Amino acid sequence: MATRRTKAKGSTAECGSVLSSMLYLLLGGMLAISVHFTLDKVIQAQVKVAHEVNISHQQRMLVQRTSLFATAYLFSGDRAAKQTSLQALGKLQANHQQLLNEHYNAIDNKQKSPLSNALQALYLTSDNNVNSQLNLFSEQIYHALDLQEQHDDESLDANVLMDLVYTPLLRSLTNVARQYETQDYQRIATLRLAQVVIFWFIVFILFIGLIVILLHAKKQRQEATISHVLDIDSEQLSPMLNRFAFELSASKLIATARRHNESMSVLAFDIDRFPRILANHGQEAATSVLTRVATTILSVCRESDYLGRIEDEKFILLLPKTSTEQAVCLANKIRLYFQEDQGDIPSNTISISVSIGVSELNDDDNLLQQIIARAEQALGRRKNEGCARVCIA
Repeated sequence: MATRRTKAKGSTAECGSVLSSMLYLLLGGMLAISVHFTLDKVIQAQVKVAHEVNISHQQRMLVQRTSLFATAYLFSGDRAAKQTSLQALGKLQANHQQLLNEHYNAIDNKQKSPLSNALQALYLTSDNNVNSQLNLFSEQIYHALDLQEQHDDESLDANVLMDLVYTPLLRSLTNVARQYETQDYQRIATLRLAQVVIFWFIVFILFIGLIVILLHAKKQRQEATISHVLDIDSEQLSPMLNRFAFELSASKLIATARRHNESMSVLAFDIDRFPRILANHGQEAATSVLTRVATTILSVCRESDYLGRIEDEKFILLLPKTSTEQAVCLANKIRLYFQEDQGDIPSNTISISVSIGVSELNDDDNLLQQIIARAEQALGRRKNEGCARVCIA
């Protein structure tokens, strides 16, 4: 099992998880706000459309009401019928003004009219000019009522009565009402499309959230498995194989190297002056030094290499498919890395350096301990020469 490179601290993963959760919550909140305002606009638009359709149908009823009660007054002279006719006419004119009010305001402000081109054509063009027809109809009603008032003893021409009842305005208002209904259906279709889009967008967000949760759960299970197999904390800064797992992996590597006639080398690390660091600075500083050493080795070595800790301050790095010359190059690279970068350690008085023993798999080696023993013997022979040494067995 290969170890992973890592330079991040243990809190990095936790911070990343918290950040992802906050980002997902923020996205969910923005989605909820967007849905709220969208639904609010949908409701307002639907209310307005329903109101316009209702008024357009009222106009036809009011024209008929005005005509019928005016005719009744002209026929019978009933003043209550006249009053009812005038009230219906007043309501008809007020509704007409309400339907066109936004259009006239937009025109005055040199803005685009909220009325569709079809409605503007029905209201204002010569073919079906509802605006002019309504004004003409109002004048006919007022004239007929005033004429009857002035000539109470005379009967009106039947054609006047027929013109009032079968006014062309009825047909024009019917066209307007139908156009409002058509636009209402179109808007409803648009709103339904928006509803479908929002629904599937929410489904998509929930699906993404589910994927994120499943991936996070999978990662936690993997970390728990690694923690159990390697006997380490899943939030440990530098994941390493414990002695059992390390020796098991080494046995497999040795067997593979034998089978494929490949080279394999071992680097044995010894932290210089580690007992003095422990005695002078305490257990916490010593633990920080150990962590720093393991993290540094993992950051420099290859992903195919195996790092294990066999004693408190002793680390072993297995190098598959690596000759002695290649292992020495890597050992010097790690040694120089410690000299150039002391890292974040508890005290500025602590200087970290490592001595490294190099040993390659021989034909008569059957156990990992044989390779390690030669690397440690090389370290022991060169110990008196000083610190930060690379010793070849």
